[in-house]
Amino acid sequence: MINRILIRLIFLLPALLIPSFGTMAAGDEDVAWIADSHGCKVANPFPQPGETIKWNGSCKNGLADGNGVLEWFVNGKPADRYEGALKQGWAEGKGTLQREGGRYAGDWKRSLQDGIGRYDAADGSWYEGEWKAGQPHGHGQYQTPDGRLFSGTWNNGEYEGDMENDPNRT
Repeated sequence: MINRILIRLIFLLPALLIPSFGTMAAGDEDVAWIADSHGCKVANPFPQPGETIKWNGSCKNGLADGNGVLEWFVNGKPADRYEGALKQGWAEGKGTLQREGGRYAGDWKRSLQDGIGRYDAADGSWYEGEWKAGQPHGHGQYQTPDGRLFSGTWNNGEYEGDMENDPNRT
């Protein structure tokens, strides 16, 4: 049980710290929008004080749309960098999010990890596999900071196996 909680926290904590991409999907009416200096907007489900953005891709009907680089700043200091596809202001399709706590490269849907992707944490741990609504979900592999590898099924961010006696553990 404790291991399930720890594994769940490994993925939820970094996601909660990401200003532009969170752990819960929100409808357009529930989300704030933030605009760059040219007036091009992106979805901002979890706004922070002093937050600004810079988008170098195309803008369609006032919303970031297409491939490009989206940079987030807090009080003028670089925070996060997303490189990839945006559609109507949302991260959608293939993209890479780089931040102080780690890096995710893979599929996105409505600014959440969704599909196939890999998250590498600053402590050396990583998860590679299927994602749904911002959490590991489906088949994947997780390596702990000390190098133990777990392979199996994840359900809404929780590993379904026994972390202590997992036959898939190496």
